Amino acid sequence: MLIFDPNSHRYRDSETGRFVKAGDISQLIDREVNRAEVRLKGHARLLAQGKINIPEFQARMAQTLKEAHLRNAAVGAGGVKSLTPTHYGKVGAELKKQYKYLYQFGKDLADGKLTSKQAIRRAGMYAASARTSFHEAEFTSRGKVGFYAKRLLDPQAKHCDACIAHQRPNWTLIQLITPPGVDCQCGGRCRCRLVFRKL
Repeated sequence: MLIFDPNSHRYRDSETGRFVKAGDISQLIDREVNRAEVRLKGHARLLAQGKINIPEFQARMAQTLKEAHLRNAAVGAGGVKSLTPTHYGKVGAELKKQYKYLYQFGKDLADGKLTSKQAIRRAGMYAASARTSFHEAEFTSRGKVGFYAKRLLDPQAKHCDACIAHQRPNWTLIQLITPPGVDCQCGGRCRCRLVFRKL
């Protein structure tokens, strides 16, 4: 079990008291994204089988996305009780963008522009956006108590121009850094890495 430490803004293992590695938290977020992807693809399969119609498909997609974004935001904020109106506002803004894409998805389906295979694949791609809500929540919480951060490029990944512009190799006030997945073409698939240090 994980316990959030409000002083360091990191999680501790409840048994050992040791800090949980950032990579372990990233894996936790990845698992949530993967679970959401399975559910989203499941909605698309039901649509392909004629078991639900397009409006029902969109409603189920929207609900699954909302749940995934809120769960990831809660991890970034330090728990559900740590979520503030600002956190919810940022989740809402990200979901608004996803719902706009979902509306167009429904139009494309209604117009017969997608095969069942294409629709299932496209549905699953929405899951990655939930990573953005984790980073936004993490930045919102840490920005309130004073943190420096570095935003580093993953040397193994191909980066968009925005990510290259957003990189910060030196310690920078967190308020001056753009969270991964925000204002870049990568979105939830952003591979930029973050390092934090308290002021």
